[in-house]
Amino acid sequence: MNFLKSKLYSLIGRMSDVDLERSWEYLQTLYYDSFMLKAIQQSKKTHKPGDILTKEETIQILDFDREYSQTKNN
Repeated sequence: MNFLKSKLYSLIGRMSDVDLERSWEYLQTLYYDSFMLKAIQQSKKTHKPGDILTKEETIQILDFDREYSQTKNN
């Protein structure tokens, strides 16, 4: 792993600022995509049918929370 890190640091040192910025955007997207993929795979293992709310149930809960916070603030 240290060998790969040293190669990466060497590559970064040779890149222009524009290339570094562009590379950062790609790497950040790739990292977040892999993070989300892992989360999705984990949720498929842990969630069972019926554990997930329907769209209508979610809207009802959000509406209730909104109404509750409005009455609480008044």
